[in-house]
Amino acid sequence: MEAIPASQKHILVHAHAVAWGHHKPLVAFVSRLLESRPETIVTYFATEPLFAKIKNELGRLDPAKYGAIKPRLNVIDISGPIPDPRIPPQGFAPAYAALYKSEAVTCLSTGETISGLSPPTLAIIDPFCFYAVEAVRGISNDIPLLSWWTAPVGALLRLLGPPSLGGIAEPSLETPEGRAALKAKIFAKEKIEPYNCVGEVLDNIPGVAPVFDYEWFPQQTLLSDLTPVIEKIGAIYIREADGVITASSPAYEPEAILAVKKWFTSMGKTWYDVGPLSVDKAEVKDVKSDSDKEVVKFLDRVQEEFGEKSLVYISFGTFFFPINPERIWAVFEELIDSKTPFFFAHPSQFAVIPDNIKEQIANSGLGMEMEWSPQEVILSHPATGWFITHGGWNSIQEAFIYRVPLIFWPYQADQPYNATLMSRNHKASFELLTVRTGESGMRLPYLYKDAPTPPSFTPKGVKAELRTILEHARGEEGASIRENFGAIADAMDRSWIKGGAAKIDFEALLERFI
Repeated sequence: MEAIPASQKHILVHAHAVAWGHHKPLVAFVSRLLESRPETIVTYFATEPLFAKIKNELGRLDPAKYGAIKPRLNVIDISGPIPDPRIPPQGFAPAYAALYKSEAVTCLSTGETISGLSPPTLAIIDPFCFYAVEAVRGISNDIPLLSWWTAPVGALLRLLGPPSLGGIAEPSLETPEGRAALKAKIFAKEKIEPYNCVGEVLDNIPGVAPVFDYEWFPQQTLLSDLTPVIEKIGAIYIREADGVITASSPAYEPEAILAVKKWFTSMGKTWYDVGPLSVDKAEVKDVKSDSDKEVVKFLDRVQEEFGEKSLVYISFGTFFFPINPERIWAVFEELIDSKTPFFFAHPSQFAVIPDNIKEQIANSGLGMEMEWSPQEVILSHPATGWFITHGGWNSIQEAFIYRVPLIFWPYQADQPYNATLMSRNHKASFELLTVRTGESGMRLPYLYKDAPTPPSFTPKGVKAELRTILEHARGEEGASIRENFGAIADAMDRSWIKGGAAKIDFEALLERFI
C-alpha cells in the first residue's frame, strides 16, 4: 500500500471482532464518509474472520464510487485467526500504536504494509471492543472517540441506559469512579450477576408497548452466561465516548431517539442517527456463483407455480440458531402441510441440520435449504413474501429495502425490542411467541396476561401458531401489515434525501469532527 499525505484527515474505525452485523452498516457508513469528504482517509482495523466479508461488501459498491474511495481506504487485518472469540484480539494495541506514530502496519491477511500515515484525528469504535477503546485512550487521549452503535437505540436505553429511561444500568456508572470499579471487576474476571427478572411490567421505555422484564430474554442461547458481562462493557464504554453514531432512524423509533439525545445532551455529549445504512441494492443480475444461480432458479420456479409473494424466507443470521431445533423442524412441517414454499438459510456455526430434515425439505418440492445464501437476492425476488427472522437490525434494514415484511423469532439484545415495536406499536409485523425457550422465555407473555390459557411452548404449539399467522398473512391483516411495513420503509428511504434526518445528522457529524 502506498503512503498517503500526512495533511489529510485520518479516521480510524473498528467494530466487533466476529459479529458481521456490526460491520455491514459500518462499511456503508465509511463509503459515504469518504465520498462526502475527498480530503479524508480511513483506516479500518478488521479481524481475520471478517476481513474478506468487509472487502466483498465494498466490492458491491458502484465501481465508479469504489474506484474513487479505494485509494483513501486501508482495510487491515490486525488479528490473524481468532480461535476463541471470547478472547480480545491481541493485535489491536500494537497496530494502533504504530499507526499513531506513523510507523508501518502490516495486514495479516495479505502481508501488505502501510506506513507514513498521519496520526488518526478521530476514532470510531464499537463500545463492546473495550480493548480498542482502552488502547486508543491510553495511546492518544487527545483525539475524540465516538461509539459505533449498530442497533436501534430503544434497546440501548434498556440494556445500557439509566433506570430513568427504563434501563438496567446501575446508577454508579454515571460516575468515573463507578465505571472504574466495574472495569476492575470485569478485568479481574469476577463473576457478573445477570439481571434479575422479577416479572416487573416495563412500561417506561420510550415509544414501545409494555412487556414483562423477562421478555427481553425470550430464548436460552449459547451467550447466556456472557450476556451480563457484555451488557456491562457496553454500558461503561458508551458513557466514556465523546458521542455516539447509530445506524437507526427517527422513522423507526422517534420517541426513543428523542429520549436518548436528551440524555446525551445532558452529559455534554453528541449523538448522530445516520440510518438506514446499506451499500447498493443487490439484483439478480449480480448473481455469479453456481450455488446462487440455483437459488434464483428455485425462486423463479416458486414464482411460476405459486405466484408472487408466496415464499417464506427463514434465516436467523450468522450467529443465532435455536437450542431446541425441534421448533424449527415444526415450522418446516407446517409450511409443507400448508403447501407454502420456503427457503431456509442456516449460516450459523451452531446450526446442525440432520440428514432426515434435509431430505424432508428436498423431497417436499416446496423448500430449499442452504448454509450460506444470497439474502438480498432472495429478498429482492418477486416470489418472496415474508421473512422469518431473529430480528437483527441488518436483516430488518434489508427487509425494508426490498419491502418484505417480517415474522419475528427473537433471541436477545435488540431483537425482542424490535419484535415488540414492529408487531405491537407499528403493527407492521408478526411475532412467534410459542418458539420461546428457557426459564425466562417460557414464562407468561404480557400479551397473554388476561388470556384464559397460556401459550403452549411446544412443537405442536409452534405449528398451530404459525398456521394462524400464515392464514392472517394471506388475508386483510396481512395486507394491512404489508402496507404499514412499506410506509415505514418509505420513511426510512427519505432519511437520506436533503432535509432528511440521517442527512442532517451525517452533515453535523462531518462538520464537527471531520
